[in-house]
Amino acid sequence: MGTDPWSEVKPTMRGRFGNWLRRWQQRRAQREHDWVYGPQQQQPVALQLRQPPAPPPYPTVQFTAVLPSRVPHAEFQATITVAWEVTAGTEAVHAKPESVARREIERRAAEITATALVLHSEQVQHRIEAELGVLTRVEGSQVSVQVREVELAVPEESRAATELYQEVQRRKLARGWERDLHIEELRHLKDDILSDPAMATVWWLHNNGNQVDQALEMSTKLRRLAEVLADQPEQSNPDTVVSLVDRFVDRLPEGARWRLLSNLAEVFSHYGSPDLASELPQLRPAERGGQEPA
Repeated sequence: MGTDPWSEVKPTMRGRFGNWLRRWQQRRAQREHDWVYGPQQQQPVALQLRQPPAPPPYPTVQFTAVLPSRVPHAEFQATITVAWEVTAGTEAVHAKPESVARREIERRAAEITATALVLHSEQVQHRIEAELGVLTRVEGSQVSVQVREVELAVPEESRAATELYQEVQRRKLARGWERDLHIEELRHLKDDILSDPAMATVWWLHNNGNQVDQALEMSTKLRRLAEVLADQPEQSNPDTVVSLVDRFVDRLPEGARWRLLSNLAEVFSHYGSPDLASELPQLRPAERGGQEPA
């Protein structure tokens, strides 16, 4: 038994040659691969940075609500997903912040839909998401709310009521135009034709087959008519303004009429006439869709 322990484990000549041959074969195979496919690019090692832990998600709640539209009794059916956060502050902590979040979002969404028609539900849905999608603090509380998702549905009866409302408004507007045109024609007849006996005689001839003999008899009557019209006092300017405002108010829909009357009441009170403000007609809650329009 030899005294050199390394002699038992040191590689032999055959083993060293075999290792060299395997390395040579591997280098040869690598060169052939690079010649055919091109040299491989060494991939850089990505630097792994330790990321901070993600903040916990806000609690959310999904609920349904009936939202008004511009047309009374034609509502949106809304499904809303709301997130909320309770922040530290001086206000007392609410027992149910979820209820605060739901009430605030429903109120703000109703302000948006109250000025729109159910026929435009897609545009109204995008507007709600755009305006209420930012985390906003509820005034007087520690709760901040944010809309995550809104889906508006329109019942068939609401759509039918809105279409009928639009048709009535179109007819009302067309009749107003016809009435204004008729009044303008009468005013033209009074001021420009019947007030001038000569012009009135020509007008009568034109509309009665140019009967000259009868026109001579009619000219006396037309001259007398011109004198009667001249004796009538002209309508005062305040009466004209009142008539125009009254006709304008009659053409407005309920929500716009309520806003106009409210603004007039504020103007009267501002200029020291609260008694006139109290005499303005007030719309009943049913005519305002049950609430003040936004």
